[in-house]
Amino acid sequence: MERVKVGVLGAGSMGEVHVKNLIQIPEAEIKAICDVSRPRAEALSRLCKAKVYTDFNEMLEKEELEVLYILLPPFAQNGQFEQAAEKGIHIFIEKPIAIASDRGKSMVDAARKAKIKSHVGFHMRYGTAIQKLKEMIDDGSAGRPVLFNGRYQCNSLHVDWWRDVNLCGGQIFEQAIHVYDICRYMFGHPKAVASFMGNVCHADVRGYTVEDVSASVSTFTTGAQAAITANNCSVPNRWDALFDMIYQNVSVFFKSQDEAEFHFLEDGEERVEYFNEPIDHKLEEDRDFIRRVKEDLPSFCPVDEGLRSLLYVEASLHSAKMDGQKMRVEIY
Repeated sequence: MERVKVGVLGAGSMGEVHVKNLIQIPEAEIKAICDVSRPRAEALSRLCKAKVYTDFNEMLEKEELEVLYILLPPFAQNGQFEQAAEKGIHIFIEKPIAIASDRGKSMVDAARKAKIKSHVGFHMRYGTAIQKLKEMIDDGSAGRPVLFNGRYQCNSLHVDWWRDVNLCGGQIFEQAIHVYDICRYMFGHPKAVASFMGNVCHADVRGYTVEDVSASVSTFTTGAQAAITANNCSVPNRWDALFDMIYQNVSVFFKSQDEAEFHFLEDGEERVEYFNEPIDHKLEEDRDFIRRVKEDLPSFCPVDEGLRSLLYVEASLHSAKMDGQKMRVEIY
């Protein structure tokens, strides 16, 4: 069996996650790992016997890669996506793809021009309960969308760069974007958003310049509405993304992306269906991307989707800076 040749850029925590996944996928072969820290890259390469590089251009020149995994925070990226796309390499990139939409647009343009497959790491889309409702939306049985209520909550100082708004963009870019993306995935692209943000619990923490609480409301051309909140002041050692979604014919209350209660209204009577089928979202995501490359199937969550969710959170941030002024959400 001919295996898909993979290169990995970034040997940090996300690099470790995806390398451990990829070595479980028979169709994938990790050929090279690149990181500015040779010891870090060497440690990760021991899992897969991949060649180690500290220079991305050298890896790109010497290796005949079919797929590149870009697993760097946005501040550490400087055009690697466009370089790989120009060589016809299919690309997996972690979210957020950038913290400025101009950079995201450049990536989308490069992917479209090269006609490559791309995928953005919005792994929550693979949740089994999410997919169950998505099938109902797509076949029309859910009825018209009404209300999305989502929240992201945690309590952690994370790493140094995460606490610097100039490097990470803020919690809304680094974490809550998952919730904004699920909202888009299930309700369509929003028309406008109005938001507020603050720093309540970490104002005295040196170097902590990101928001630790945010709230937004959005409206859609269908008449549907969304309310999304996020905070970094909640229960320690938990990273929760939770949703309630109301449609004309079904109300769904999620306990996780894989577990939910589906409340149906049938002939004036309520029927409740409990759903719980846990899976490893990130492993399924990696397996699916490799399969789509190998079988030449359309991308499930291309970089275009990463840009559109980025435009959503960017509009939310701009609204908060304008004291809650309603902002149009661009689509590209």
